Amino acid sequence: MAATETIGPPWPEDRGGHVWPKDREVRAGDGAWIRYTVIGAEDAPWLVLCAGFMCPDNFWGYLIPPLLDRYRVAVLNYRGVGASSYPRDPGFAGRDVRAEDYTIEKHAGDVAAVMDAEEVTGATVIGHSMGCQVALEVWRQRPDQVAALALITGPYASPLHTFYGSKLGVYLFPFAYHAIRFIPRPLQKLIPRAVRLPIAMPGARLIRALGEHTPAEGMSLYFEHFSRGDPVVMLEIAKGMHRFDAYPWLGDVAVPVLVVVGDEDTFTPPEIGDEFLSHLPDAELLVLPGGTHGALIEFPDEIREALLDFTARRLGHRGSAQ
Repeated sequence: MAATETIGPPWPEDRGGHVWPKDREVRAGDGAWIRYTVIGAEDAPWLVLCAGFMCPDNFWGYLIPPLLDRYRVAVLNYRGVGASSYPRDPGFAGRDVRAEDYTIEKHAGDVAAVMDAEEVTGATVIGHSMGCQVALEVWRQRPDQVAALALITGPYASPLHTFYGSKLGVYLFPFAYHAIRFIPRPLQKLIPRAVRLPIAMPGARLIRALGEHTPAEGMSLYFEHFSRGDPVVMLEIAKGMHRFDAYPWLGDVAVPVLVVVGDEDTFTPPEIGDEFLSHLPDAELLVLPGGTHGALIEFPDEIREALLDFTARRLGHRGSAQ
């Protein structure tokens, strides 16, 4: 299937939050239109970016630009995120939103559709947060197109089991999941807009979702985009994360993997890095002192150097410029 380039106004469903405008689209198997762009050097090795929960592409804005002279980079929005469409209209009060539309497997299928459209081979697939689950599943769906994985501050299974070092989220999530359905639709849509309040960034730091090293400007596009999301869709995406578990087949991952964790990450704590290391056949671990769940924008230089060193040693790519 060939990718279609578009010229003109933004996609009608576009929720904004873009570092790079999405100028191409491909249709997923269930009808969702996945919008994306390709940037960087022609005829260069591929990087394929798998974003986190409800992330447009803001977290890549610090890491990727210095790599564009040596890599070809696919930047996409999952279904229901950024410029990409829903597989079907959410319907009245979100009643037509289905859990099976927003599984990690479906998100990986969105990535695979882009890779197929662009005839990607030998890719280093980079995941951040929920994108680590997606990246692992991309390898499982397209092992012949993936040469390596880089997993940044994300889990291989449900983050609710490690959220703040507790399984409390496992018990609280079902209440939130069902309660949202009883809230009138206009009020539902107001909930995500709370991130536009001035307290959003201080609040995220207070609950240690982000740290002192997280630049406020690096989160502005995320907050802008999140405020336009559909809360029912968000809950189904969260449910998909909770149901996914790569543990049974981590030992089968047949490509080298770079794992990056922050030692102050309360969402996916650094112990996850040790677990990855013990179960993946071929993995390396980078621990970022002071890194939180936002390490991708807190320490982009350190992560970039580690990525360049990793791909140079393992895949023969150009190494560090230093």
